[in-house]
Amino acid sequence: MTQYSNINNLSRLKNLGLPPIGDLNELSNQMRLSSGLIQKLAYLSDEHYKVYYLKKKSGGQREIAQPSRAMKAVQSWILRKILYRLSSSQNAKGFEIGESILSNATPHIGAHVLLNIDLEDFFNTIPASHVYSIFHSIGYNKTISNIFTRLCTFKGYLPQGAPTSPKLSNLACQRLDSRIQGYSGPKGIMYTRYADDITLSAFNETKIRKAKPIIEEILKDEGFFINDSKTKICGTRKRKEVTGLVISIDGVGIGRRKYRQIRAMIYTMLKSDGSKIEQVNGWLAYIKSVDEKNYFRLVKYILTLEKNFPENKIFESISSIREKRVDKGNYLWFLFFYCWDIEDSFIWTS
Repeated sequence: MTQYSNINNLSRLKNLGLPPIGDLNELSNQMRLSSGLIQKLAYLSDEHYKVYYLKKKSGGQREIAQPSRAMKAVQSWILRKILYRLSSSQNAKGFEIGESILSNATPHIGAHVLLNIDLEDFFNTIPASHVYSIFHSIGYNKTISNIFTRLCTFKGYLPQGAPTSPKLSNLACQRLDSRIQGYSGPKGIMYTRYADDITLSAFNETKIRKAKPIIEEILKDEGFFINDSKTKICGTRKRKEVTGLVISIDGVGIGRRKYRQIRAMIYTMLKSDGSKIEQVNGWLAYIKSVDEKNYFRLVKYILTLEKNFPENKIFESISSIREKRVDKGNYLWFLFFYCWDIEDSFIWTS
């Protein structure tokens, strides 16, 4: 019976476009790594991480577990060959191909009331058992599912720092998303989730206030912890933000406050020796991707400063941006090192 089950599972994996792996030797062939190295990485995985801590602006520390080069290479293979081929829920807007902070905010345009819920230690609350269930449910046998789970977890949880963690977190949250959508959808409440940032919106404040305790109960039932200090309801007259973007009745953008902050930052950078060009280009590319109106305002502002800083190379870069030849390398470099919310949030980018 087990033999027929294995054959059926391998056939199912092929139909899903996934590597049909039934044992360690086949996994070794697929990864082009020795079975000994794979076992070493899987069963001594804790030895293949460097742990460090980043201070949160809101207080406390965030643990980052950086995988070794070999571990990261194996995780990247799992991400490319398996995880990217699996569909997350339609509510998941973070770490998904074709999705962004803009697509997370756009569904809430025009809402009168917004509920923001922040989850604490998001990756570290997703246990290895959930990861195992993901691999086993798609057709991998117990042995291979166990190896994949060990390769993708650290001390029994998803590590913040592994390339596989963001996508796995979305797959692990499919039941959560389904439960929240099942409640909110029929009531006319819009729901999106960008990693640990949960947003619900509606035209009626009563709906949101009634939904809040129910959504919080669902989150707790799914094993998550709510950061009460960042959980809030924004009514009609309050500023409404979704993953760092400000939504209004008819649009979404970076907002006046952030525009002024970035404009001041750019001015300070322009007064320097020109070593901050990558950051300036990065901010401009980021704003262009989420708020073209304010992007062109900033470009116009920078060009008016050209006469004051004639030696600064940034103006050559601005010209290339105006000609729609954005330096992709600078943008990606900026995203990796600088893409966090100015006021607080740390945003992982793939």
